[in-house]
Amino acid sequence: MKIGTPLTLEVEKNKEIERYRCKIVERQGSFLFVDYPVHEATGRTSIFEKGTEFSASFVSSNNAVYRFDTEIKDKKNLKIPTLVLSYPGKDELERVQRREYVRIESAVDISLHDTEEEIQPFTTITHDVSGGGFSIVLPREQKIPKAKQLEAWMVLPMESGENAYISSLTQSIRIFERSEGRPPLLSMEFVDIAEKDRQVIIRYCFEKQLQARRKGLT
Repeated sequence: MKIGTPLTLEVEKNKEIERYRCKIVERQGSFLFVDYPVHEATGRTSIFEKGTEFSASFVSSNNAVYRFDTEIKDKKNLKIPTLVLSYPGKDELERVQRREYVRIESAVDISLHDTEEEIQPFTTITHDVSGGGFSIVLPREQKIPKAKQLEAWMVLPMESGENAYISSLTQSIRIFERSEGRPPLLSMEFVDIAEKDRQVIIRYCFEKQLQARRKGLT
């Protein structure tokens, strides 16, 4: 792994998986120095104690996704405050399916409908998208209970110039409140989606990653 590689850190809190993003700013032997993790949904920097354990994942230069277990060993001030994470070495890396872990920030149009007609249909934009689900910017007037199933229609602008229209049945997972008066985010998972549509979403995420690499953003 190179300096500048983004890491996704997962930790269990209150029986739910929280995801954080950070970047490697230094590497020394079996230790990785990363900037302070930012919550994937809220955008807030989080503070962790030494000994906190994570499941970490990253995208390699050949666009494969790898995972490893890690732990906060120390905190150090370099040019910026950093966490020192343990790194087991490349022989201990586990290659994982892209659809499970690759999530990209992307604002695309989406429409949601309640099959039980308890909630009025509404439109909004996504905050991020993956092969397993997405999160949306939740209008403040909308009240969505946990585990609520909604039909979703989204439009993905593909690199070819064509629009891909995706329909699926989704289920709400959790609402994330954000600071500075920004509307909350609602995370959703796919519970019924055609495999061909899932593959289109995975390809869309892959295209967005490549575009970001070309621009030197990742």
